[in-house]
Amino acid sequence: MRSRRRPDDFAIAFGDLSFAIAIFACGLFNAPLWSAGLAAFGMLAYWSWTRRTVLNRLRGAAWASQTTLAIAVLIAILAGAYWLGLGMGGTL
Repeated sequence: MRSRRRPDDFAIAFGDLSFAIAIFACGLFNAPLWSAGLAAFGMLAYWSWTRRTVLNRLRGAAWASQTTLAIAVLIAILAGAYWLGLGMGGTL
């Protein structure tokens, strides 16, 4: 079975990328850690809103395991972006 790509898939991917770039900029310009945490919280809220149709189909353990894995991956990516920003800014 072939899946159809919706036109807003690229817009969602651009939104995800913009949060990673924002957190990279927080590290690059040596912003306080709480600002990167605020951006990460915003990313998690954005992620849960844009994936709500898929998440609503999952039940119980499948929902919990997939959500936990996704949050862990998002936090790892955002922490890496912040760390790279710190390294590029010279404050590492």
